[in-house]
Amino acid sequence: MSPSPFSPQVSASQVVDGVTVHGWYGVRFAQFTKRFQPAVPASGQLAVSQLHDVPIFPQLPSRLASSMGTAKANPQSEDAFFVNVWAPAQAERLPVLVFIHGGAWLTGGGAMAWYEGARLAAQGIVVVNVSYRLGALAHAQTTAIGSLPIDDLRLGLHWVVKHIAGFGGDPTRLCVAGQSAGGWYAHLLSTLPEFKGMIDRVALLSMGTRAPWTVSQQQTVWHGMNQTGVDVLACSATALLRLGMQALPQHPFQLGYAPSAFLPTEGPDIPPAFLEPEWAAQHSHAQAWYIRYTADESSAFFFDRDDYKTVTQEQVDQVLQHWSLQDLPPVLKKQGKYAGAASGLTPYRQIVKASSWRQFQRFPYQYAQALSAQGKRVVFQPFTLESPLAGFYSGHCFDLPFQFGNWADWADAPMLQGLSPEAFEVESQKWRTHLVDFVRG
Repeated sequence: MSPSPFSPQVSASQVVDGVTVHGWYGVRFAQFTKRFQPAVPASGQLAVSQLHDVPIFPQLPSRLASSMGTAKANPQSEDAFFVNVWAPAQAERLPVLVFIHGGAWLTGGGAMAWYEGARLAAQGIVVVNVSYRLGALAHAQTTAIGSLPIDDLRLGLHWVVKHIAGFGGDPTRLCVAGQSAGGWYAHLLSTLPEFKGMIDRVALLSMGTRAPWTVSQQQTVWHGMNQTGVDVLACSATALLRLGMQALPQHPFQLGYAPSAFLPTEGPDIPPAFLEPEWAAQHSHAQAWYIRYTADESSAFFFDRDDYKTVTQEQVDQVLQHWSLQDLPPVLKKQGKYAGAASGLTPYRQIVKASSWRQFQRFPYQYAQALSAQGKRVVFQPFTLESPLAGFYSGHCFDLPFQFGNWADWADAPMLQGLSPEAFEVESQKWRTHLVDFVRG
């Protein structure tokens, strides 16, 4: 006898902006098998009524807590293969937004309160947040299928296509959105042939633009972890994550460079040219693109560091005059040369602008241009609002609270301190509407 179909149960209902929105929390899309091994498709649902009771994948504290705060803690588990869904009551064949969280390939989770999707859903869409493996548990070793997080997201997307109609969503109107590392994955998925016809739209928010690790880089870290005598298959998840961080190569300080830790490793599921704008514009099979970055992405990594706050023009010139012109943003170029102090910016702001362009903005900007040149539909909307937090400006992740509209869930975020709830709501309404209008087409 075949098993009965999965029947989701509403975890919580709330009236949001005058609309009743249902939430389904802890809905399983896959099951853990073994550490460093692919998950398998699964179904089921946790008996929880609060989003923060849904586990997220094991992780260490975020390095951006000094600007973002810490959010309400979720339990952590290596078996956190859950989606969380929000939809208006009586929803029927609404467009679907699948959100892939960021966190530098190290932190985050689709069940974090930061990404509560009710206010977006209240504007007439279905919102699905998905989690994927992080840090050393995700990237220290690969299998025959390649990247574990990519496989996690593959399972999540297939679950959405198969089941989202039961939540009031239209599986043929799927927008995959991602922020930071999640944007990296969203972009990648839109270029993979297996998802052609599945992903209708893509929203890239402050997407990561890091090149994947080489196999040699990954194996160096893996070897370092195994040289410690710790059983990497049996130790606790926290111990493994710390072990992985200790095994990473140490890089000397470079002004204007925000180093990454773990990254996905090159392989058959990562096209070598997927971060080249022209190639990506030709091979992405989405029908429309929404592209956004914040104006000062890298300030989030620099604003609380003395070596940046006290940087001099001479120090900035010594670094930036050796960068190629394509690595410099327009504001730091005059008559085809590096502008430096002639830009009118302080030394600190110059290094923030240069790093932001090089590490976050150049690819999405050029990608939007390449897509437009091919006659494809692109919505390009940089986020320029500045935080009251000194030196943070419009830094990485500052747009997220406005995107989800959940002021209370960001109550301890230093980057929002000094901003009134009224001003927040005005800005949030604008950005929620921008994204929902794009998703709805």
